[in-house]
Amino acid sequence: MKIYSLLLIKDEIDIISPILISASYWSDKIIVYDNGSTDGTWEKVIELSKQYPNIIPYIQDSRPFHIGLRSILFNNFKHEMTSKDWWCIRMDGDEFYIDNPKEFLKDIPFKYKQVWKESIEYQLTKEDIKEHIFSGSFKEDEKKINYYEKKSWTEIRFLRHNKKLSWSQNQKLPTPKGLTYSKKILVKHFKFRSINQLKKRFNNRQKAITDGCNSFKHEIGTSWEYYLRNRADLVKDSQDGNYHTIGSVKRHIRKRSLFINIILNWFKYYD
Repeated sequence: MKIYSLLLIKDEIDIISPILISASYWSDKIIVYDNGSTDGTWEKVIELSKQYPNIIPYIQDSRPFHIGLRSILFNNFKHEMTSKDWWCIRMDGDEFYIDNPKEFLKDIPFKYKQVWKESIEYQLTKEDIKEHIFSGSFKEDEKKINYYEKKSWTEIRFLRHNKKLSWSQNQKLPTPKGLTYSKKILVKHFKFRSINQLKKRFNNRQKAITDGCNSFKHEIGTSWEYYLRNRADLVKDSQDGNYHTIGSVKRHIRKRSLFINIILNWFKYYD
């Protein structure tokens, strides 16, 4: 069983090293698309690839961002995959896996084709900004980021390869995806990490919206300070490996999709 991870990044210099090193232990290949970084992220990817040969700096360009850009990576590497293999179809540059994907995926019955994540959504708070000085290096700043959302977030992360999978750039994901596994893989998500990172994130996403990207409609703030939260609205990390959320913002498995996929699976459509 192989796992190929598709990573689309831009301006993640503060966190890219620990993300790639962590993923290198469970990914057979991490195929990287840099969407126009100007902060040294791409150069760091190239540097790390010399030490970790399963990191593949595949392409860098600054075309307008959209989720379907990962299809370029998928279509150029799918010939290496078999029905025993998995895609980390949407590896994000700010997620650390609590569950080891190699161990998690290996015993999943063949009829299941999708695995979704459940992420613990860490936040920067107004109190954090007042109490701490953030260096801009995640390795140094992680210990200062101790609060997460009461609700988790869930969406697809792994997709079992099959010969019918097709992905064009105007699609967010390849199709057909098949049955979704009931258990979700646990992830720690650090999308907010320092003042400088928040400013870059805000500016990059505003540009993407201007360029016509529909993925950031929820970004309704007028400045980077929009991202900051109050501790009273969050949960403090107990640092004991237990996460106290009250469920997910999104539904994991929809009944209509489940019924259709069960029928298709019965007729071995995905085999």
